[in-house]
Amino acid sequence: MACFGLVILAFFIGQVSAAVSGSTSTVNREINGPTLIEETTFIVPNDYNDTTRPGTPGVLLDVNCTAYIPKLGPFSEKDMEYYISIVLLCGWRDERLPSPNNQSVMVDESYNNIWRPTIWPMVHADILKKEDLLYPVLHPGSVVYLMQRFDFRVPCLMQLYTYPHDRQMCSLILGFVGGIKVRWQASHYFQSDNSPIIISMPHVRSVFRIDQVDFNSFTLNVQSYGDTCIYQSGSCDYSGYDECLKMGIKCFKAENLNTTSCLKCLQKGGKCANETQDCSPYLDKVNPVGDFHTTLELRFVLSRSLGYQILHTYVPSFCVVAVSWISFWLDPASAPARTGLGVTTVLTMVTLSTKVRPAPELNYIRAIDIWVIGCKIFVVLALLEYAFVNYASRQTSKAPKSPVRTTDEGEAEKWKHSLDAKEESLDGTNDFQLPKLTFTGYKMAKKLDYVSRFLFPAGYIAFVITYFVVFTSVDQ
Repeated sequence: MACFGLVILAFFIGQVSAAVSGSTSTVNREINGPTLIEETTFIVPNDYNDTTRPGTPGVLLDVNCTAYIPKLGPFSEKDMEYYISIVLLCGWRDERLPSPNNQSVMVDESYNNIWRPTIWPMVHADILKKEDLLYPVLHPGSVVYLMQRFDFRVPCLMQLYTYPHDRQMCSLILGFVGGIKVRWQASHYFQSDNSPIIISMPHVRSVFRIDQVDFNSFTLNVQSYGDTCIYQSGSCDYSGYDECLKMGIKCFKAENLNTTSCLKCLQKGGKCANETQDCSPYLDKVNPVGDFHTTLELRFVLSRSLGYQILHTYVPSFCVVAVSWISFWLDPASAPARTGLGVTTVLTMVTLSTKVRPAPELNYIRAIDIWVIGCKIFVVLALLEYAFVNYASRQTSKAPKSPVRTTDEGEAEKWKHSLDAKEESLDGTNDFQLPKLTFTGYKMAKKLDYVSRFLFPAGYIAFVITYFVVFTSVDQ
């Protein structure tokens, strides 16, 4: 994170010092009471009241914010939460402060602090860290910019019915209290001028891909959600950033910071579009107390990457099922080989299924569970198929293929009477007839193996196609 601090510091100081001539001398000048040091720094006077909101009493103060996300993830399906580090750059107008002359100056809070908006997370998010990255900066027109960093652990209720083909939506909601109208706005402090949400893509630690980020500004009454009104909504498309994930530590070397690829990846802004809505009746109800306030929302639309599951679940299980089909090409008389192969594939499939991440806290079956169960069924059926083949191969026909000729008249007469007792002729007599059945049990076993060679692969391929089509389309 030291590299991240240096990058942010470089961009922030660069904007502040762009208009400064380079002199560090201090020339004091009185402007309606406060002391303005013309070159670089403004010292907050002792009589400044940092507990009073600037602006006209009874009128909401406009606060515009930009979010820079230096770290996102990991997302945990087990704990239903994710981690995010966010740098929130907010600006507002404070007419109690002087307006610098065509330059930006740092605000020195050694003796007194300036007013800051009160920010607190919603939906039971935990604040792990909160700090001001730099001093507030005063711009011409008495506009103050403040950059704060927050580390959050945020709950995210995931629906895992189609796991691992699922798409999730995780939100971060920040409430601004104190009679403020807050909204998202792109900032000139970052490279992306048209996106209010900036993400450092090399620091995204997640099995998900970020498809888009929705942002909203709305009113919220903690006593009645019926008073919610979204007065700003938008969406940013972040697709096509795969190359950024391959950068790794490359973009944190000084010699690479100014390259085009690193600038785009370290401060990736999406293609954004937003719209506004008139919520005046609800904004009029916003009060300084905080029970009725305005809120910012970030909503991450995520789709899971299948690389891990393909390598560790789908391909191994597919291979195990395919190996079980070798049994159909072995001779039915090769009982040790076919039995050993069938039992091995069943045990291997059971072992693979134990490596699939369990979710006992979920009271429903996931897509990956259906896949594993289906593969188990196919390898078990392959083993049972040999049980039928082995049984059939040991059954002989109930009649000989040709009449038995013997010189022993007693044996011939005995054989003739035994056949007469079991079969009757078509005309109802007991005359001796030669049986016409010549299909032995061994041939039946071979026939069953022949049919299984095509039936099992066809059935499994149909299962695979149905599985991927259904669970991919259902989640979409």
